[in-house]
Amino acid sequence: MPLPVELQKRLDTPEFWRAYLFQENHLEDSDEDWDDEDVEDDTEDEPIVVEIPVGGGYALVLDIGGEFDMVDLGMRTPDSAEILEIGWDDQAHRHPDTLRWAELDLIARAAAVVDPTLRHPGPVLALAGRFVILGPADDLDAITPLMDAAYGPPPPGAGFWPRTRDWLDRADGRPHGIAWQRNPDGDWAVDQAGTDNPGRDLYSVRRSGSAFPFAAWRHLLAAAEATLAAVR
Repeated sequence: MPLPVELQKRLDTPEFWRAYLFQENHLEDSDEDWDDEDVEDDTEDEPIVVEIPVGGGYALVLDIGGEFDMVDLGMRTPDSAEILEIGWDDQAHRHPDTLRWAELDLIARAAAVVDPTLRHPGPVLALAGRFVILGPADDLDAITPLMDAAYGPPPPGAGFWPRTRDWLDRADGRPHGIAWQRNPDGDWAVDQAGTDNPGRDLYSVRRSGSAFPFAAWRHLLAAAEATLAAVR
């Protein structure tokens, strides 16, 4: 499924990324004049729903609020019309720490096979990267160039553009005792070791023992693996 047209036409605009990443404060450092019409049109109150298919009827789903005040992360399964919520990001009660880097990279690669318009590295990493939380096993030397390529170079004169180093400031849980571990069922769950001053708290619905749909998520990843295996 291609990206929605209303999203495609905005991905190359600094205004979209500033609103999507809750970075309106960057206006103070920008020479650009902010105009709500730059990110809002006749569909300004309508959410933008992005489905990222990985094969087998599974998809990662991003639901971007019409006022750019919330982004929901969900998953679609072939046996239900319901989208399973697995995370969300807003500026109040957020729980964005949902994805391992290896999982998002796998999903992005599979999506590029299912829909070649979803090039990799590209919009899947750039849009869904906000839901990644990195742990001690992650290799920044391998990750950084992929995120650089996903964001791409800023357009001339852009006062704001997403940067990998800013993403790392949010996504890197390693200095704060955050790590991924297998739960008793063998699924990956995230947790934060006790520390007097973590500096960055973990906000996740994917802790061990939580109501996270671990089995459905396992099937989604298996579908993505199968998609890639079919073209090797």
